Amino acid sequence: MGSKAMFKWSKQITPSLVEQLIRAERDVQKAVLIFDSATAEYANGFQHDHNTFGLMISKLISSNQFRSAEELLNRMKEEKCNITEDIFLSICRAYGRVHRPLDAVRVFHKMDDFQCKPTEKSYITVFAILVEENQLKIALRPNMITYSTLIHGLCKEGKLREALEILDRMKLQGLKPDAGLYMKIINGFCDVFKFQEAANFLDEMVLGGISPNRLTWSLHVRIYNMVVQGLCTNGDPNRAFQLYLSMRSRGISINTGTFDSLVECFCKRGDLHKAARIVDEMVIDGCVPAEGTWNAVVGGFWDRRKVREATELLQVELMSKFVEPE
Repeated sequence: MGSKAMFKWSKQITPSLVEQLIRAERDVQKAVLIFDSATAEYANGFQHDHNTFGLMISKLISSNQFRSAEELLNRMKEEKCNITEDIFLSICRAYGRVHRPLDAVRVFHKMDDFQCKPTEKSYITVFAILVEENQLKIALRPNMITYSTLIHGLCKEGKLREALEILDRMKLQGLKPDAGLYMKIINGFCDVFKFQEAANFLDEMVLGGISPNRLTWSLHVRIYNMVVQGLCTNGDPNRAFQLYLSMRSRGISINTGTFDSLVECFCKRGDLHKAARIVDEMVIDGCVPAEGTWNAVVGGFWDRRKVREATELLQVELMSKFVEPE
């Protein structure tokens, strides 16, 4: 890289030793000197590996010496050294740090030339840089990233606002999201306890005629149950009950935890008839309510001196002894 080789090595020079010395050197130019001095030992059998190259590139970009960093990247290719995705991304992030998003995109596109296939991680990293620099049009070019990959990645990182913006653009272009994409967004809302928003997207799926396939059906069922329980816990029992009815009408299995959450929620609100109805449907579906669920409903009726309703519920309990548990 243009520095004079003034560093003296022992006969036992190894990549790990070179890496150790470069890492310990805070002065970038002295680190370059160590790297170039090691290069001079090629005649004695020494070869830089991806660790020493990667570390030196990291040192260079930390001081904004981008040209030298990319020269090392080209050397890695010439010397058939393994080039990892993280090395490319370190350069992309460095360009983003100094507000040069187009250079970040340029380096991103070089990955294919280096036989380094970009993963979802690469797309999301570059997309984040472009969004930060108000370059969304570039981010959504066809050759940059697919909508689905982008939304999946954004949801995984908890960036729901950005994911929804991309979803809206996708719809405006006449592209229909599939069930898997919706599930990713809904699951993202559940992760941050926004169950009302999650329920809205479940409704949107139904209205749009979007159904899961065999592979995503179990996830579909799990998320429905999770949203209903979340709505009960977060004080929206009416919304939870609407979703529960939708599940029953569409043949989506309701687990014992969801039944118990609904019953407990309506008992606390004093809506004992609705709680009793859910218990009846629970037994019909082959689920045996937990002892606490029975006690909550029966106790509620007794407290209100509604002996007949309590007696009928006890009869249902006796009948459930003959029903196989879920």
